[in-house]
Amino acid sequence: MTHVGATDPVDITVSREQREMRIRWQDGHESVYGFDLLRKECPCALCNDQRSRAAAPVPSLTVLSGPVLRAGEVQAKEVAPVGRYAVKFVWSDGHDSGIYAYTYLRELCPCPACRQGGETPPTGA
Repeated sequence: MTHVGATDPVDITVSREQREMRIRWQDGHESVYGFDLLRKECPCALCNDQRSRAAAPVPSLTVLSGPVLRAGEVQAKEVAPVGRYAVKFVWSDGHDSGIYAYTYLRELCPCPACRQGGETPPTGA
């Protein structure tokens, strides 16, 4: 169950040095997303297709494009708002087609309170 204001950001901060994005939501919750998580969970059609192929039991041939980066190497070269509903990244591996809607980001919140049972925490958590 999502609380009122749970997907409305009040403040978004991106730190290239710490390799993270922080969002303070209108309901008081704060989410911290590492760049590795954000790049891995890119919501674009190409990345969704690659994830579904990787989960398939039948081996498939995957053609990689761009440099192969290990955990801890991906960097956000650019971050820009998309209207009033999302943010978009240009990643150091050249990928730039993912649009991260605020509703998607709130569902992706990696904090223990959000991961436990898949529910958003109450106001002020």
